[in-house]
Amino acid sequence: MEGYERALKVYREAVSQIKLLVRQKKHNRVATYTAIGLLVIIFTLILNVSINKSLRAYEVQLEDKVLAVVRSEEDFTKAIEEVKEEVKALYGHEFVVPENINIVETKAKKEAITSSKMIIENIKMQLDMKVKAVAIFVDGEEVAVVRDEAIANSLLEEIKNPFTDEEKDYESVDFRENITLEEVASDIQDIKDREEVIQLLTKGTDEEKIHEVASGESAWVIARNYDLRVEDIAAANPGINVERLQIGQRLSLVVPKPYITVTTKEYVELVEAIPFDTETVKTDSLYKGDKRITVQGVEGKREIKGYLIKENGVLADREILQEKVLSEPTTRVIAEGTKTRPATVATGTFARPTRGRITSGFGMRWGRRHEGIDIAAPMGTSITAADAGRVSFAGSRGSYGNLVIINHENGYQTYYAHCSKLLVKTGDRVFKGQEIAKVGNTGRSTGPHLHFEVRRNGSPINPLQFVSY
Repeated sequence: MEGYERALKVYREAVSQIKLLVRQKKHNRVATYTAIGLLVIIFTLILNVSINKSLRAYEVQLEDKVLAVVRSEEDFTKAIEEVKEEVKALYGHEFVVPENINIVETKAKKEAITSSKMIIENIKMQLDMKVKAVAIFVDGEEVAVVRDEAIANSLLEEIKNPFTDEEKDYESVDFRENITLEEVASDIQDIKDREEVIQLLTKGTDEEKIHEVASGESAWVIARNYDLRVEDIAAANPGINVERLQIGQRLSLVVPKPYITVTTKEYVELVEAIPFDTETVKTDSLYKGDKRITVQGVEGKREIKGYLIKENGVLADREILQEKVLSEPTTRVIAEGTKTRPATVATGTFARPTRGRITSGFGMRWGRRHEGIDIAAPMGTSITAADAGRVSFAGSRGSYGNLVIINHENGYQTYYAHCSKLLVKTGDRVFKGQEIAKVGNTGRSTGPHLHFEVRRNGSPINPLQFVSY
């Protein structure tokens, strides 16, 4: 620029001198031609400098990268708008221009200026291509990103639907967690569809939980309590036989942990039962271990008005606004015996009547119903009373052969058949474990054994419900 100004100055001075010489007629032909030649040289120099000079331009920078060199900021803005239109047409999202773009004034020759096409290519290659989207935050944690706020609100409402009923009167339907929506710049591949987001929010992540097996718990019971499958428990505990769990055994459970919980507050007016209490009264009219209900418990009723508060459809709390008792509950009274039990009074449990192995079970046999179990034992093996009671029969009876029947005076009777010898008689009172007969082969029998029956109110039932072999 300085050379151009200096050449122009010399040119102007030379022109002035030539004009002066002409006016004063103090020049000769050689001097005139020399001055004209000098003017041509100077003019050529000025023309070259003018052609090659650098003009004002703008450098578009992103951090340490140069995106473009343009004559005006509008040139870059137009290129950005073209990229926005392309992203909108392809993905349906609005392209987000990074905030850390700097535009710096500079000088540049014509060949250094970036073409419009190259500007667009540079934007695509060098910019982090992000689009406007909406992020769903749960208690301050970003969980998912969706296309826009309308989709976010729509899927949140869809999550509530399974836990509401149009016919019910709700005070509120909301989420237990703090749900917020924020506009963010997101990578296109990070934007999820609505079904994927619904699944994520309602099923959540897998959280490990340790469960200690309690008395009476099976894998099926544990799986049901945690809304799992038995197969899930087996997979999480490869070294444990889930079919034979032990009390106190620690199981690793993988329990789905949803991100959000739908809470409903429903106004209700209903009549509900008031549970009755149970009172135990000691009495010497019953033997120790015996109990009898002397007063049946009756539930009361009350009318309530208030709110039921549920979480994901499960009752979590309630607010009672008004309560009116319609009927008081009646306390159930149970008499518990204190009197010492005589040895000849039934205990209510049965013991094995003899040793041996079962050769025939309870149920259908040879087209007929077998009403007891057969226990094979050597001839003369001791037979004892399964429980205390009164001998209601002792003698021979058809296919039973020699038979003893004990009435335990509590609705149960036991039969001891095919005996070789009877050691009690009708009317005797016997105690539990007392020897009453010997194993034999009398009546319809194919070898020495005991045919043992248990009857409840006269009907045969499987003895293996009470004794094991």
